[in-house]
Amino acid sequence: MRMLSLVAVAAMTISLGSCAALQKLSSTEVPVNAIMVAANGVDAVETAATAYIRYCTPNPSPKGCDDAVIKNKIVPAVKAARIARDAAEKFVTDNPNATMGPATLVSAITASVSALQTILAQNSIPSK
Repeated sequence: MRMLSLVAVAAMTISLGSCAALQKLSSTEVPVNAIMVAANGVDAVETAATAYIRYCTPNPSPKGCDDAVIKNKIVPAVKAARIARDAAEKFVTDNPNATMGPATLVSAITASVSALQTILAQNSIPSK
């Protein structure tokens, strides 16, 4: 029984150590220029999504347009990418002398851009 308790304590110690490592990893900082490069990456994919929406706007829509995809997937994904980009740009504006910034800003942008690129690819919408 005592051996089982020691194993349980060892397992909890390892998991707490892993948790601390994850917290440190999530609070890692990145260069401010990396934040701005990521923020600028939103523009390219946003341009592709906006072009598709404009192409599909006439009524009746051209063949291949899907209003449900636009309304339920593309528009929310573009909004998420804009929010992530705006947060990054706000950080840079609010901290003009910063050389490093939170990696979470880059992660949020990367995730939102990746999600939007996936939506465009799944619907055969060119993003370049």
